[in-house]
Amino acid sequence: MVKPIIIIPTTSMLVMIDAFCPSSLPSVRISHQLKSSSTKHFGPLHAIGDERDTIRPFVPIDTPNTKRNLVVRNFIDTNSDLESKPASEQSESLVVGESEEQLTSAENQEFSLPSVPSQLAKITGTFDDTRLAFPEIGSGEVPRVFSNISYEKQQENGNLITRALHTPGSVAGASALVAGTTIGAGILALPTATAPSGFLPSSTALCIAWLYMTISGLLIAELSINRIGETGRTGAGLLELYKSNLKKELAWVGSAAYLFLHYAVMVAYISQGGANLGSVLDQLGVGSFISSIKGLDQLLFASFVGGLVYLGKPSEVENVNNVLVLGVVASFLGIIGLGVGTADFSALVAPVNQHPELVVDAFPICFLSLVYQNVVPTVVTQLEGDREKITKSLVIGTSVPLIMFLAWNAVILGNIVNLPDAVQTGLDPISFLRNEGVGGELLSKLVTVFSELAITTSLIGFIYGLLDALTDVSKLPLNGPEFNRWKPVLFAGVLLPPFLFSLGNPDIFYEALEYGGAFGVSTLFLVLPPIMAWQQRYGENKSELTVPPMVPFGKIPLGSLWKAAGTLILEQGADKLGVFDFFKELFAKQGWFS
Repeated sequence: MVKPIIIIPTTSMLVMIDAFCPSSLPSVRISHQLKSSSTKHFGPLHAIGDERDTIRPFVPIDTPNTKRNLVVRNFIDTNSDLESKPASEQSESLVVGESEEQLTSAENQEFSLPSVPSQLAKITGTFDDTRLAFPEIGSGEVPRVFSNISYEKQQENGNLITRALHTPGSVAGASALVAGTTIGAGILALPTATAPSGFLPSSTALCIAWLYMTISGLLIAELSINRIGETGRTGAGLLELYKSNLKKELAWVGSAAYLFLHYAVMVAYISQGGANLGSVLDQLGVGSFISSIKGLDQLLFASFVGGLVYLGKPSEVENVNNVLVLGVVASFLGIIGLGVGTADFSALVAPVNQHPELVVDAFPICFLSLVYQNVVPTVVTQLEGDREKITKSLVIGTSVPLIMFLAWNAVILGNIVNLPDAVQTGLDPISFLRNEGVGGELLSKLVTVFSELAITTSLIGFIYGLLDALTDVSKLPLNGPEFNRWKPVLFAGVLLPPFLFSLGNPDIFYEALEYGGAFGVSTLFLVLPPIMAWQQRYGENKSELTVPPMVPFGKIPLGSLWKAAGTLILEQGADKLGVFDFFKELFAKQGWFS
């Protein structure tokens, strides 16, 4: 069982965070002496996996008007048996003191702005470091906010002892989680979105989208770490962050956007997954009957994937998903390998095929293809709130999909760039390659396999995401007898609405993803996170924070995200409502342009 030892930011107390260990283990203590000499007892701390964890108050060291003078150097000695040391020695090995004289001299040093004009500093915003509950974390002297501890029973000299082991996550593992979440069925819609503008403008748009989505993930990580410091517990998801950091009205907007995005994407997945399944069955000679009944192929696909999640144990679903992911990777590499030989790269980058004036319409799909933010709180927990490791994992984990998307775009567009009908008439390049045999029969089959597997793996993740949201809204647990009693209703709520919408328009795949990217992704990840970060950093509530800003340049990136999201929402909203077409017709009637 992994259990975090939490650093709790408080304002005027001395507490010992005494993680409850089995009777055979002494307690692991971490202490901090804060500014005031007064003492307040802090309530129970519930850590992951053990409701018995508590914070035990101790007698304060009465030293008024001093800064926090204890620096946590190491939370746990992973190479030694805790039982072999007396409790006093353990506490001494965990805590290092700092003299009051040193802190007093540091306080007396005058604070001066860098060589940036004060007006510019006002515009960009400055962060008050005195708001940090633990300056040692802000300075990097103590890199992580808490420790993930697992307990193992081992035989030693004929005795059964329990060891406490530090189990930190790795940057490589967290990066893989981010990359795996990012690479989904959104990649299938990229060529359709980017073909009209051309490879070079759309690649630039994809890189800009990557930058904004990476900033968004870092902001959510900052909010998650501060939430851990505020509550003393890990595991806060996106919906909890919205509820805890936003006013009630905006929190409802966040919840609505979350549900809208998930349902819109699931409509697209069920629609396209059913169409792909029908195509495969046609090739096997059994698809004629199924295709004659409207919606039967979508029903079969949704029932197969939904039934797998409903009936299978989580470990079994994970094993199946891992096999499918291997198939996604293998088919993707096959497509790239075969497509490179048949693509016309000189025509792909020719100026005549670049139309930057059309690139704005590609942004919704670019943003949607780079969604991964729902796993950021998990990454924060795995990496123990270590902001340096978290930053590395998010940058690396999103850079790998970006490179894959650029290569995918080059190969797919390079194979259809000399076919004007496939680009200018808005046809789906993926369907064109799959059905017209461009690039060869083997490439066509690999595209079909990749499409179906990518949609299946993505749909499994979105089913779990919607289940979490519905149980959160309905105040139901995620397991246990009560969950099992409501399980059929919950799964019906997850699968039935998107299935019904997919019946209304079997070709809704691209349109549903475009709506999800333009309105769902923009609201969830480009509007709300910077609002929450702005409130925490520069709002009227000057409460203590656990971590300094994880995105540099103050207010500039926050404003940039708002501007990008606002422009995208307004432009796409006007386009969907027909405002642009109305004015074009009006101006044409007036003879202002033909």
